[in-house]
Amino acid sequence: MSWKFQSIIFIALLLMIGISEAQEKESDFPVLKGPYIGQKPPGMTPEIFAPGIVSTDHNEGCSGFINDGKLFIFRRTFSRNSDAIYITELKDGTWTKPYPAPFKSKVYDGDFTFAPDNKTLYFTSRRSPDNLEQSSPDSNIWVVTKTDEGWSEPRMLESPINSEHHDSYPSVTAGGTLYFFCRGRGGFGESDIFRSRFIGGKYAKIENLGELINTEYHEWDPFIAPDESFLIFCSTRPGGLGRDDLYITFQTKNGAWTEPVNMGEEINSPESENRPSVTPDGKYFFFTSNKTGNREIYWVDAKIIDRFRPKQIE
Repeated sequence: MSWKFQSIIFIALLLMIGISEAQEKESDFPVLKGPYIGQKPPGMTPEIFAPGIVSTDHNEGCSGFINDGKLFIFRRTFSRNSDAIYITELKDGTWTKPYPAPFKSKVYDGDFTFAPDNKTLYFTSRRSPDNLEQSSPDSNIWVVTKTDEGWSEPRMLESPINSEHHDSYPSVTAGGTLYFFCRGRGGFGESDIFRSRFIGGKYAKIENLGELINTEYHEWDPFIAPDESFLIFCSTRPGGLGRDDLYITFQTKNGAWTEPVNMGEEINSPESENRPSVTPDGKYFFFTSNKTGNREIYWVDAKIIDRFRPKQIE
């Protein structure tokens, strides 16, 4: 047998081994079918979402469904300076193994929520508007849309939304009003929650939500209901159960907010809870917690929100 023929056989064997290992690695991912990545829906007690699939030994953050529940996006952090946004989607009746989002950059891409239109994602990033692969000194709010062809090019929102400070965790109503928090723009505390109404195709002057919502401490991660009926947010104000807790407030008929209420020990813990969201179908409330040591994604029946709703809202 000539050395050339032996070399060809050796290369072929290496290729076969590589293909076999790749197939075996892919087969390690379970076959998941049905809504919510094939997970059994929770009741009124929060449960870790998709353990070993979405929630792993790494730290998972924001998450949400889009495209009529056929696509799930979540954020995974490997180290302090290494994180990525992942996607799993329902194809031919089976959920795919999570893969990096095509709109990710080489710099920090942070927290996000989905718009009620079921296709638009608002997210935080430090990518430079002039060069998407270079870092900006501050975090800004960007938007990207799922289309039939894929994803649109990411676009940074214009002023007055973004500033030279840390602008983050955008959440949008059905009417286009944008809620977010900013650190360093001024207000009542170390970071405050703001909103900007979308009028005539443009964002209006930003409004601080006021001292009932914002304190001298940190308020962040606002999730606004599509109809603006309630707001869930994170705060480090005194009197909570942990380092930062989730609170809820409801909007009255005259546009004022009710006194924020701590969401209690069923949601909060002595550790950190944040990044709230509700699925587009309104059925499940998602949030993150690091009470087990890692930051993991939890879900619970959204009816838990009604426990905090005032019996009568004037």
